[in-house]
Amino acid sequence: MKKLFILAGMLAFSTYSFAQNTYQNHSQIASRLKAINSKFGTKATVQSIGKSKGGHDIFVLTLGKGNTTNKPAIAILAGIDGQHLAGTEVAIQLAEKLVANDSLSQLLDTKTFYIIPSINPDAQEQFSAKLKFERSGNDVDTDDDRDGRLNEDPFEDLNNDGQITFMRIEDPTGTYIISKDDPRVMVKADPAKGEIGKYIVLTEGIDNDKDGLFNEDGIGGVNIDKNGTYDYPIFTQGSGEYAASESETKALLDYLYQSKNIFAVLTFGPANNLSEAPKFDKSKTAKRIITGILEKDATVGEQISKLYNTQTGLKDAPAMPQTKGNIAQTAYFHYGRYSFSTPTWWAPKVTAAKDSSKKEASKVPDKSGDNDDIKYLKWADTQKITNAFVNWQSIKHPDFPDKNVEVGGIAPYAKLNPPVAYLNEITDKHLKFLSAFVKQMPDIQVVNVQSEVVSAGLTRVSVQVVNKGLLPTNAEIGDRVRWVQKVKTELKLSGNQTIISGKKINLRGSLAAGEVQEYSWLISGSGTVGIEAGAPTAGSKSVTVTLK
Repeated sequence: MKKLFILAGMLAFSTYSFAQNTYQNHSQIASRLKAINSKFGTKATVQSIGKSKGGHDIFVLTLGKGNTTNKPAIAILAGIDGQHLAGTEVAIQLAEKLVANDSLSQLLDTKTFYIIPSINPDAQEQFSAKLKFERSGNDVDTDDDRDGRLNEDPFEDLNNDGQITFMRIEDPTGTYIISKDDPRVMVKADPAKGEIGKYIVLTEGIDNDKDGLFNEDGIGGVNIDKNGTYDYPIFTQGSGEYAASESETKALLDYLYQSKNIFAVLTFGPANNLSEAPKFDKSKTAKRIITGILEKDATVGEQISKLYNTQTGLKDAPAMPQTKGNIAQTAYFHYGRYSFSTPTWWAPKVTAAKDSSKKEASKVPDKSGDNDDIKYLKWADTQKITNAFVNWQSIKHPDFPDKNVEVGGIAPYAKLNPPVAYLNEITDKHLKFLSAFVKQMPDIQVVNVQSEVVSAGLTRVSVQVVNKGLLPTNAEIGDRVRWVQKVKTELKLSGNQTIISGKKINLRGSLAAGEVQEYSWLISGSGTVGIEAGAPTAGSKSVTVTLK
């Protein structure tokens, strides 16, 4: 009966939370976060940690029970690149399911989750705008072509469909051809295969400032996922005037650096180091400025990658390497935390249909090859998603009066963001991974406590501090950047007690899984002493010892 009651409650909350059939704007997201806070106030709080350049609040949803700052935490970041809406939706659904499910919410007894679902809300608003186009930048005006003018060459909707796609222009100087595997897709001509380019491919619009470039200075702004402090791409469009120049970046980094209990950062965005972990490369670490993952962290990365693939069952992930200035790399190299990133969803590989009469797979070849556009469209066709592609349509273009110009292509946002209905199951898969990940987090214990009389009024106390978890107490990089607090073992005295030998406070770097550290003190006095061992990223444990 109790199980039925819980299920009914979950279904009621699920119906309320997941009723939308499209991605939401900032106002709707804010209402949804506040609803979680209102309904589950004992284990969920929401606050604004800053505002975007466009004046939108950047919300953090804290999930946890009791004193959340004293428990090891996982930070879940999404919506950093405004084109990636799926990550925001999965992050919020994940929060809704965590608090609504009694079994899952037991994770909140010992761990804290900081969920920041929309870090670049200005850019994400473009999905709901009258003119829809993929946008990564915030609402700051930028002179992207550095001609002294702002936003003078934006996109134009030439086929009046309310969205910006692409133009293909027949021209002998073009470098593109129509794909032989899918006539909807344009691909670069390969001279090695005897292919000769026939088309120029541009984004939909006109050359407003007549400089020979198209749409190079429209509503640009700064992409927060290019504005991080690590490997900042200087003088690159969309990266900002300098690293962490934007209010969104500052608000996020300030919050992370002040949250000393964060053990790992999980980013939902257009990069992936979970499906396949990055490899250790000594040449990138044996120097003053580290540019590659450290050896011990690479080993942990392999461990978590296997866990991710096993728990989610997701396969055939596309190559989505880390990019310059992104927040996920800043979280590792500068913030010093384990940093994992995933797009959460990608178009599944479409297998050949089975011939029911022959009871074996048909011999229809897979023509998608390595082209992600073809893979996506093949999947969309099987799912009968009708708005995934805008059919090529001939138009008259003022800049190409004597040429054949067509407008079309994959619809904006479609490739990274499936219909919202597909994300319910994806969220469940990531909840399964997250639950398994939490169970592997470090667990500091104080064991083998011994107390022996040395002479009248003198007692020798010794303990062992062990990490019973399956992961180290912090990333190896954390010991290098010196921002992550060390494992502290402290002897707490009272009254007439004095330490004759041994240090009152002992600090050490990361404690590996199963690693043991022993401490011993010679203490003068009587009564009891306390011993506390731990770190913000791993929690702490205390014992009381009676002096003999």
